[in-house]
Amino acid sequence: MGGIGLGGLLVVIGIVVALVWSLWLGIIIALIGLIAFGGFARGKWY
Repeated sequence: MGGIGLGGLLVVIGIVVALVWSLWLGIIIALIGLIAFGGFARGKWY
């Protein structure tokens, strides 16, 4: 696995959910991923 981590995975899932199902739900999932896990860049530093 590249350096994405769990937070990045949640962000990707959130974007997919926003596109195919519910925009607001996808945004919420992506924000949880960014806030809780530090997003793409910082996720590996924890």
